[in-house]
Formats: sequence, structure tokens, C-alpha cells
Amino acid sequence: MARLGLPATRVLDLQILLYSHGQGLAVHLEREARAQEETGLSDEQWIDGQAEDMHALAHSGRYPNYAHMMDGLIGGYDFDLDALFETGLRALLDGFERLIDHETKDHMSA
Repeated sequence: MARLGLPATRVLDLQILLYSHGQGLAVHLEREARAQEETGLSDEQWIDGQAEDMHALAHSGRYPNYAHMMDGLIGGYDFDLDALFETGLRALLDGFERLIDHETKDHMSA
């Protein structure tokens, strides 16, 4: 990124964002493992125990966006960490590309 002529502050910003993406997912996994240890419940067992409350919240009328999302998850949700990581990384890198293109065009026209 440094060879693209970006300021050091922008390069560091982008590196922090990439690191944070990976760290955020790792922290989630750690908390999930700790909760499973403490409760003895698998992820699926915990969700099953929350289903009634989640359903009531979704259909309370207070949170239409949540209700819409929950209606779309009737068949369940497969928490695929690899796919989630790749989706997030792709979104970040696509955003980086747009940002870098924009900033290098501004730098060249200045």
C-alpha cells in the first residue's frame, strides 16, 4: 500500500481494519467456547432455548427489520466461520480498492 502513494496514516488505518476483522471473529469464537464450557450447552442447544423469546420479539411489531430477518431464517442459519471471514475480507478489500482509487486520483489531480 505504501507504493501506492498513500499517506502513512491511511496505510495504518487499512492495516488496523484488516487486523480487526480477523481479531473480531477470533474473539467471537473464544467467547463462544467459554460460554459452552460454562453452560455445557452447544450453540444449537442455546439457540433452541432462546427460540421462543426470539420469536416473540420478532413478532412483537416493535422491530420490523428484525422480524424480516428472522422470517428469512426459517430454515435456520449455518454459521460458517470460513465463509463469514471470506465475505468480510472481500467487502473490506473491495472497499479498500475504491478508497485507494479515489485517494490516488485526488493525489494525482492535486
